Amino acid sequence: MAHEEIESRSELRVARPREIARLFGRALTLRCPHCGGRPVLRHWLKLRERCPKCGLRLERGEHDYFSGSVLFNFTFSELLFAFVFVAYLITKHGDVDWDKLQFVLVAMFALAPVAMYSISKLLWLAFDLMLRPVTPEELEWHRSAQSEFSTGQPTSPRGDD
Repeated sequence: MAHEEIESRSELRVARPREIARLFGRALTLRCPHCGGRPVLRHWLKLRERCPKCGLRLERGEHDYFSGSVLFNFTFSELLFAFVFVAYLITKHGDVDWDKLQFVLVAMFALAPVAMYSISKLLWLAFDLMLRPVTPEELEWHRSAQSEFSTGQPTSPRGDD
């Protein structure tokens, strides 16, 4: 089996603000950041392999591509927690039920990363596309690659690896 990994050849650049807003807006609405196609989810915890409209692999075909989405998931989950916590403190005007709050916060810590899982993967893809847009050659590779991306080591055609 041939190794199914590609290295993007596009140059690093920062997109214009309008393009950035479009990429992240599409990701937040659970659409392909590249073209806006949908559906991109198999179910809440699993993305489809490719965008059904443009064919872009949602994992982009690079070894350990998911690592960035883990960072995004953690960051956005913590920001969500901080926002809700501060909003709660402001609305309670100092009359906080700390006993109840400790259980709500633990539940929020446990559930926020799950709730943000798919969104964080799409936000990572949007961030990556913002800095490294897909070249026509890369998009053709995404469309033509037969199997789902695997992070396994490449094997030789003779199978002696």
